[in-house]
Amino acid sequence: MALLLKNDEFLLQLERPGERYTASRFDWNGLVSSVRFRDIELLGQEKPRFQRNPARFGRGLHNEFGIKKVVGYHDCHPGEWFPKIGTGWLKKDEDPYFFYTDYKLDPLSFDDSTDGQDAVIFSCTSGERNGYAYHYTKRIALAPGGFTITYTLKNSGSKRIETDEYVHNFLSLGGKRVAPGYTLEFPWNVEDVILVEQVDPDNILKLSDNTVSFTGRARNQFYLGGLTGGETSVDGVAAKWRLENSGIFIEESGNFTPDAVHLWGWKHVISPEVFFAFSLDPGKSVSWERAYSAGYVSPSV
Repeated sequence: MALLLKNDEFLLQLERPGERYTASRFDWNGLVSSVRFRDIELLGQEKPRFQRNPARFGRGLHNEFGIKKVVGYHDCHPGEWFPKIGTGWLKKDEDPYFFYTDYKLDPLSFDDSTDGQDAVIFSCTSGERNGYAYHYTKRIALAPGGFTITYTLKNSGSKRIETDEYVHNFLSLGGKRVAPGYTLEFPWNVEDVILVEQVDPDNILKLSDNTVSFTGRARNQFYLGGLTGGETSVDGVAAKWRLENSGIFIEESGNFTPDAVHLWGWKHVISPEVFFAFSLDPGKSVSWERAYSAGYVSPSV
């Protein structure tokens, strides 16, 4: 049964591990599947209507570890197990790692507990295989104007963990389709960025100053890879974005320097992705936080 966090402005629905999503890609360790600001839904799903399967595909604020820097895959042979943090142990096949592969999964055991009235803590311990082991907690808490997600990972194995984490923010403000009216802002100039990859089959993406906007309705999937131009040390780059439409906004701000920033979307959803990369020696821990806020857009003066 889903957990609820609520106050006068926000209602968050949190999905327990294995409650609905049971695939091998995304993190099971606590999912924000719905955010309502003053009864306006802000989140969406990976697939459009009639293609949705909550057991297989992402939705809400689904995060993932190791999409670029998979842990342990090259240390094992086909038929052996490698760790997918927050999910379980995946069985290696004969092919190079691909995040969309439906790997055979040995899921972890998970716990959750309330932390006062305004927070829930999810946790899991992996056990050890092939030198890899960890303990992972995720704390989701209401905060003034929004909520926070705090992650802590401890390397309890004998091998270094070197990987990345991002949130595949599936956003749909008030259920509105992707079309003119949506704007996605960053705290740096994206207009002159040399993108790593650009997919825009409908020719609707417009980059101007610090903003990505839409000149028409999206019908096909789109993607902007490397919105920092592959550099994250340039002036203004931060783990932050803000999405607006019809007088409503939602924004994310991380307490880390992003390793990369990408944008994916489809006709029904917009997904800015901010990556956190880390290297963790045995016995060491790392923590990071993503703060989300939402509200009404202030009128221009």
